[in-house]
Amino acid sequence: MKSTLVMNFKTENGKITPISITEPKADLTEAEVKAAANEIAVKKAFLVGGSPLVSLDRAFIRTVEETALP
Repeated sequence: MKSTLVMNFKTENGKITPISITEPKADLTEAEVKAAANEIAVKKAFLVGGSPLVSLDRAFIRTVEETALP
C-alpha cells in the first residue's frame, strides 16, 4: 500500500489548498504534523496564487492499494 500525508491549509485569502507528502514515516504523530504545519505557516514557506498559507485546516494519511491488471 502507498501512503500519503495530506495537509490542507487555509490561505490568507480564505481558500483551502493541500500539500501532499508521499511515504511519510510510519510512526508520524499528530503533534509532529501540527508543528511542521505551524512552521510552514509562520515562515510563509509557500504562496498559492500570491497568498501565503496561514493555518492548518486538517491533516490525514491517505492509503491506496494498487493491484496490477493481469
